[in-house]
Amino acid sequence: MKITKNISITINSTALFLLSYLLVFFIHQAFTILSALIFSIPVEIDYTKIGFIIYKYAWTFDSVKIIYSTGPIICMILSIFMLVIAVRFREFDGHLKMFFLWGFVHSINLFLGSILSGALLGEGFGHVLIWMFMPDTGKMILTLLAIFSLAGIGFGISKLFLLSGNTYYNKQEPSDRPIFILHQVILPFVIGTIIIILFRFPLNYYEILRLLTPVIILLPVFLNSSGFPVFFFDENPKTIKISSSLLAAAIIILVLYRIGLNSPIRL
Repeated sequence: MKITKNISITINSTALFLLSYLLVFFIHQAFTILSALIFSIPVEIDYTKIGFIIYKYAWTFDSVKIIYSTGPIICMILSIFMLVIAVRFREFDGHLKMFFLWGFVHSINLFLGSILSGALLGEGFGHVLIWMFMPDTGKMILTLLAIFSLAGIGFGISKLFLLSGNTYYNKQEPSDRPIFILHQVILPFVIGTIIIILFRFPLNYYEILRLLTPVIILLPVFLNSSGFPVFFFDENPKTIKISSSLLAAAIIILVLYRIGLNSPIRL
């Protein structure tokens, strides 16, 4: 019975992980496309990437800077909104707050993870750094700052992930938290990331690294999970079961995304 309950938690959190990722990713892509169209650069969209239909010599500093930085900057702003909502509803039970908490992880990762991945690989946001003629020392400093920022954020939001347990439990003991974080956070991240990679395959190294950088946030969440006292939640009876609506929504949107962008769309 306990194994079945843990599986239900994993499935629910994985569905929320995927739904929040798709929302944040769509917003990121939409603003990137909009910024390209402002510069009259045609784009071609499919399920793997956005392609810019332009000769290499036609790029300018302004177009590179704005097009490759708009998405990450918008995601930084979005992360603030997601975090405010997650904090505001941290005491309420229900799945919605976990959607915003995962949304915060995705959006802040598409900001800091883009900086980290771009500085290391010279792709995506890395084009901005290249056109700024940033030396390797500067890129290394940015990489370290991004890593430490992601880790610090992980420690900072640990309690929010733990409080999400009030959806399933009336009380949370420190000894129960590693298993809970495993099924509420770690396994959904692993399973959700694999699903995203499979649906967007083939991906370049830049996109794969951006999908993996949330581990820098989630590892501190796991390590810090036992450092809090016992949490007593409300006394209303709790049931742990799979949310069929969440699961269906995640599957339908993923399939529509894959089918809808199977053939490239040119704008």
